[in-house]
Amino acid sequence: MIGRVIRRRRRQASAGTLETLASQTSDLVSELLVQNRALRAENEALKRDVERLSAGWDEIKRLAKLAPRRKQARIPLTRKTR
Repeated sequence: MIGRVIRRRRRQASAGTLETLASQTSDLVSELLVQNRALRAENEALKRDVERLSAGWDEIKRLAKLAPRRKQARIPLTRKTR
């Protein structure tokens, strides 16, 4: 999205004043800060999900180790003959 804004602004009059350039830069920086905050919040939410799922997975592995197992008859491997 930022790239489109930059390309659009480059197409505008090249003879922009210093104030105009400063204003545009300020707008872009503000937009980046907003996006950065949103991404940080999303990362925190994802971290919490990973921690929750990791704990759940550990519990599944623990329960699987405790589960009773049936003894299965072993089928001997036979060699194929020609």
